[in-house]
Amino acid sequence: MRIVWRRANGDPVAFSAPVVIAAVLIVLAVLGGGGAAVVSAVNKREPDPTLRMGPKKNYAHLPEMSLALGGTGKTMDLRVLIELDPKVDPKVADPYAARIADRLGDRIRQIEPERLTGADGANLMKSTVTAVVDRELRPVKVRDVLLERMVVR
Repeated sequence: MRIVWRRANGDPVAFSAPVVIAAVLIVLAVLGGGGAAVVSAVNKREPDPTLRMGPKKNYAHLPEMSLALGGTGKTMDLRVLIELDPKVDPKVADPYAARIADRLGDRIRQIEPERLTGADGANLMKSTVTAVVDRELRPVKVRDVLLERMVVR
């Protein structure tokens, strides 16, 4: 199949079908590549991470505590993070740190070291620390209590 085109002076120029089809495909490829470049440029913006992950976590760090365990003379080194509501200043827990350490010392003296092995021991410690923190920091909204470090010696 041939396509005939006439120049301005009237001379006929014949194009074969494969050449025309190849030219059309090249034009479509260029247009598609240009459209993809425009779309990728529009989508280059980084989405706000708070939309995907929620607000930034707000932690209050309690000082490291060394507590005596009941009956055996063993001690426990404990470092705790308290996750607070994002609107609360993390320094609000600083005045309560001594009271929390005192209450934890009383509670941990009642626990035998054998109960602190494995995942159950970590859960027992977390529930104990959570109960103390909830009681002492009653006016502050505490979301979670995290055991950053727990070493029994």
